[in-house]
Amino acid sequence: MSFLEALHDRVLVCDGAMGSMLYDRGVFVNQSFEALNLTRPELVVEVHRAYGEAGADVIETNTFGANRVKLAGFGLADQLAEINVAGVRLARQAIGVSGYVAGSIGPLGVKVGGGGATTTEAAESQFTDQAAALLEGGVDLLLLETFGEIVELEAAVRAVRRLSDLPLVAQVATGDDGLSLDGVTPEQFAGTLSVHGATMVGVNCGPGPAATLETVERIAAATDVPLSAQPNAGGPKEVEGRRLVLTSPEFLASYARRYVAAGAGLVGGCCGTTPAHIARIKRAVAALSAPRPAILVPPASA
Repeated sequence: MSFLEALHDRVLVCDGAMGSMLYDRGVFVNQSFEALNLTRPELVVEVHRAYGEAGADVIETNTFGANRVKLAGFGLADQLAEINVAGVRLARQAIGVSGYVAGSIGPLGVKVGGGGATTTEAAESQFTDQAAALLEGGVDLLLLETFGEIVELEAAVRAVRRLSDLPLVAQVATGDDGLSLDGVTPEQFAGTLSVHGATMVGVNCGPGPAATLETVERIAAATDVPLSAQPNAGGPKEVEGRRLVLTSPEFLASYARRYVAAGAGLVGGCCGTTPAHIARIKRAVAALSAPRPAILVPPASA
């Protein structure tokens, strides 16, 4: 069953944080986490497998920062293809044929367009290189995540769509007010991203579970495409005069059900989330039907 066919039938659960899991295993933040696909593949597989055992249907490749701009900062630009292809192989090794491998693509880490460090055309070229390597590795879908500026995310969507018609998830990292860093509203970016070719539009990282819900609800009112939500575990909140960090798996899982009610067909976690969070989310949404099943499933190839 393809990713789109599965999404048509049920709510799918994505994995959670990779970076913080690697950090907890002794990997320092002053190195390329993506290079571990080559230097410590067993560690990457260990994290992937933990999420699979927790119930994740979708495993993201360890390639969030595996674009040429970010890799160049570690002297690894010439290993872009090798790192991305290895990332797909390791995710597939962990999840097998029972789940789906999402090729993770993050922002370049430089200002795109508008007098920034690179033009939108150059950015598209960078995203094309990474997407091509992930496609060569054999991903089931591509997932663009943690994009703060819509102009850069649109460039990434266009780059992917020039190469493939595989399912494409486009996720924005918004502020508490639901706006992207460049001031675009959820209502606006929901429409533009789907027009550019995103199969699914959503929110990841950003604030915490509550603010993510508000943004998902705003996106839902503006588009009919399936939605996704992968919030951070959360931050300190004032509760009856006390500052509490509401990051428990149970707390996040309670919001996962609300994301689905708002229209999300893919739910998971971002920074600070663990296999324990994903396991709770899986149980919370297991009995729920796909909220927006009316998607076109391409016919099987002859």
